[in-house]
Amino acid sequence: MPIASVHFNNFKALSNFRVSLQSMNVLVGPNNSGKSTILSAFRVLEIALRTARRRRATRVLNHLGFRTDGHALPTARVPISLENVHSDYANEDSRIDFRHTNGNTIHLFFPADGGAYVYWDTQGKPAATPGAFRKAFPDDVRVLPVLGPVEQDETIVTDETVRRAAGTPTASRHFRNYWFKNEDGFDLFRALVEETWPNMSISPPEPVQPLTERRLVMFAAEDRMDRELYWAGLGFQVWCQLLTYISRYQDADLLVVDEPEVYLHPDVQRQLLGILRDAKPDILLATHSVEILGEADPAEILLVDKTKRSARRLRDIEGVQQAIENIGSVQNLTLTELARNRRLLFVEGATDYKMIRRFAKILGCGKLAAGSGLTAVPSGGFDSWTKIKGLSWGLRKVPHIRPAHCRRL
Repeated sequence: MPIASVHFNNFKALSNFRVSLQSMNVLVGPNNSGKSTILSAFRVLEIALRTARRRRATRVLNHLGFRTDGHALPTARVPISLENVHSDYANEDSRIDFRHTNGNTIHLFFPADGGAYVYWDTQGKPAATPGAFRKAFPDDVRVLPVLGPVEQDETIVTDETVRRAAGTPTASRHFRNYWFKNEDGFDLFRALVEETWPNMSISPPEPVQPLTERRLVMFAAEDRMDRELYWAGLGFQVWCQLLTYISRYQDADLLVVDEPEVYLHPDVQRQLLGILRDAKPDILLATHSVEILGEADPAEILLVDKTKRSARRLRDIEGVQQAIENIGSVQNLTLTELARNRRLLFVEGATDYKMIRRFAKILGCGKLAAGSGLTAVPSGGFDSWTKIKGLSWGLRKVPHIRPAHCRRL
């Protein structure tokens, strides 16, 4: 993780809050806990990095009142409202500090009298030129936009329109245009679709005939029956967009994703974390999905509570269950999976099943790798076989749950 930690000072809901990051970071918490505030900081950071890599630094006023190398960010391009950026609407400066693993720090500064600025501290030479800045801060941050349904009728637009829409909430309006103008990588994208969505495939977009209509169509095939993408269902549309961004941003260092579970079936949600984990970028993801939390290792989950001083990284499955309860769910992870799968696999420890699934993925056992069809329960060791036998007897008395004969491996 190129960014080791983020410190918020008087920024929106977070008056004094710290988040420590690692390669996989799943933010969870109830509504209004501060998750969206954390992600909004990375949206501004993405714009700030892009600005500093293209233009030579000017001299700006920092939070200490001194002139330093930096940039004034155009307010029209800042993806948050600057009117309510200060905690509790206080007439005080706001600041976000991104500390990097190389010891350098980027500051986003929002003075009380308005505006948005970026400046930085480096351990070595000053970084006033775009080239020097890239050496001091080599990380590439990409934030996925809020995804939605594709347009029913999509007109062919210019390359510039597609470029400007990329990464914004309007990106879904130009999904066919993106693949029409960026053919490289489509085969990899299609293979990912076929691997993760059973019996579905997708074809490259093509112009409607006659060409004077200036319109694109894109066909998805289910069991070899073609239909236009618009009629393929909202879940499949959003899934295709997610996989497009994941494959497109493989060269990024950090990928930021906000509640990707919207429109997605639980089986697909369970696959998503594995796909993100296999991607090259580090991940910062906010979610309310119990399915995604169930797939995460406890240490990958950060519990966000704006009333505390920092986000808390979980330690065990009990912590994950607490996180689920904090988002307002009464769901029990183990019982929910058991009711759905009706098959139990007893393992010695909590991490063993995840290890089995990773081996299954290498061996091409897709169903087991996706974690579908089995509910894993840590038994504590072979000596617990008598307890397991008793549990098997109890489950046989529960309607709709008929476990197979208990077998020892």
